[in-house]
Amino acid sequence: MPKHSLHAFVSRGARSGELLFPHRHEDGSYVVSKTRFEADYIRVTSETDILPWLEKGYGLRMSNPANGITAPSLITPESIFRPVIM
Repeated sequence: MPKHSLHAFVSRGARSGELLFPHRHEDGSYVVSKTRFEADYIRVTSETDILPWLEKGYGLRMSNPANGITAPSLITPESIFRPVIM
């Protein structure tokens, strides 16, 4: 999967419409979760490992540090755009 093939858009507020990408945490992992609570986090090491979790209904922590969105938000799987595979 190419880098940042998963993406979403900020849905409300001053940054509405800006792109979000999977947030890479300091340990290099990405976080999927059913809730916003850290106790429920599941860490995955590769962006390619995220898609199966989204298909199971897990949300993904997403951000865009290059555009000043540094706090990772938990985005529902319905709001995440996935690559088209033919």
